Amino acid sequence: MSLGLVLLCLIIVLSIIGTLHVGIFKSPWFLAASGLLTANLLVCTCGRLKTLLKSRGVPGVLQQEGKHRFIALDNLTPEQVAQEASAELSRLGFRVKRQNTGQGTILSGSKGGWAAFGSPLLHLAMVFVIAGSVIGGIWGQENYYEVEVPGKALLTQDGYPFDLNIKKFHIDTYEDGSAKQYTSTVEVLSANEKLLEKAVSVNRPLHYQGVKVYQTAYGYHLQGAVRDVNRSFDFAVEEGDRIFLGGSAHLELAVQWPRYFIFSNGVPFTMGIAELGEPIQILDKEIVFTNRTTYTGLQVKKDPGLPLVYAGFVLFLIALPMRLYVRPKQIWLLLTASTAGTEVRLAARHRIKDKEQEELLLEKLSGINRKESALQT
Repeated sequence: MSLGLVLLCLIIVLSIIGTLHVGIFKSPWFLAASGLLTANLLVCTCGRLKTLLKSRGVPGVLQQEGKHRFIALDNLTPEQVAQEASAELSRLGFRVKRQNTGQGTILSGSKGGWAAFGSPLLHLAMVFVIAGSVIGGIWGQENYYEVEVPGKALLTQDGYPFDLNIKKFHIDTYEDGSAKQYTSTVEVLSANEKLLEKAVSVNRPLHYQGVKVYQTAYGYHLQGAVRDVNRSFDFAVEEGDRIFLGGSAHLELAVQWPRYFIFSNGVPFTMGIAELGEPIQILDKEIVFTNRTTYTGLQVKKDPGLPLVYAGFVLFLIALPMRLYVRPKQIWLLLTASTAGTEVRLAARHRIKDKEQEELLLEKLSGINRKESALQT
């Protein structure tokens, strides 16, 4: 278990580093630590399950001095005592099992025994979460696509199982004109065959074949030309970027459509309203905007380990209350025949407040006894 704690601390440290350097999650150190911790938890879980499922033989607590109580019942056979004790345990709410061994008859009563599986399930939940994270780190994939509308995103070139055809893009705005919501209408294509159509918007991604497509951005591309007596060139930029126009004044152009801004030596020089196809004269230069297109930004993710992570969290939510709030209670009796009758060894494992159940059982056995011997604790 100490090895598991060391590995867990190492993974926590590496995860903190991973918040600054995402590549750490695919590093050999992280994968090795995660693999060793998973193996350690599996070994620990199997050991606990083996102990829980093992029911043969005399419990050690009945063989250790000072760990059990002893009572001698005269003139009663082990069979008679077993019947009386079984009936009383059942009345107290215990599930009773009987086992005959070479050392005598063993009665085991359990209540809430299913809660004993809380710890193994917690370990198994951690195994699922870590294994899912490792699988996602190795085989997971994430890509960003900027696609002009209408247009296609060729996801299959990056190993995804389908392509996307973006049919249209729509922006909902507030009264002041700022964006409220933006939505891309996409078609899922396989070998150019349409499989489904869905509107993808912020916080409403597309889920298909283990791939998620998120709407994350949008913007505009501008195309145009700059002409002067010395040289001419075409440009294609994203709206908001600056274009260096050259010249002795070191002119730069920036556009927030339909407004344009001219800077000279980094200082604002002039501004105006642009229209497609209409030339703008700035000193010795002529600027023409020829086209403006909308693009949508889509984030595409594939994480094959995510189902394991979800399963781990579900197991965790089930196992944690079992481990914290439900305590299994167990009572064991070893009945052996003696020359005078039957000797009974009794031991229990439960909360102190339920110790009265052990006393009730002793009282019941004493009540049917013809002669009670001294109790030893």
